Amino acid sequence: MISELRIAKRLVDYLPIRLTAQHGVSGETIAGPFSSRIIDISTTGACLLVTQVMIGSYHVFHSTREDDSLFLQLTFNLPPDIMGFNLAARPVWMDVFRQDEIRAFKMGVEFMTNPDGQQMKQLMSALSRQQKKRAAWWSSNTHRMAKAVSVSQIL
Repeated sequence: MISELRIAKRLVDYLPIRLTAQHGVSGETIAGPFSSRIIDISTTGACLLVTQVMIGSYHVFHSTREDDSLFLQLTFNLPPDIMGFNLAARPVWMDVFRQDEIRAFKMGVEFMTNPDGQQMKQLMSALSRQQKKRAAWWSSNTHRMAKAVSVSQIL
């Protein structure tokens, strides 16, 4: 039996974000934006769905993990409450996401912000307003895609 090791409860979501790699000292954007969405989130981290992981020779996961001066910046736009809201994160894990014709990557990130701080409370409050609607869309569509894969494997 596998035990749940997460510190905070995750909420399923399907929220587009802007993902860039930033230099921690200069603030310079090193790579990006990468097309991505949050598929689950908590006050301590998130799981991202990323359609591409490389821009030129920069790999959003490996390059950021190999250089401690780099971090990922997630930018949220969730009108009317959250516009241009930035959150720093570090990549923790990455895996391939496959469903039917869809090929992408899932990446786990850990937030670098205080999970009990005002910034995180503001974000989680804004996210909760439409979270169930976005989660329902993601759950129903991934379930439908998984069902279609199962049926096609039988045929």
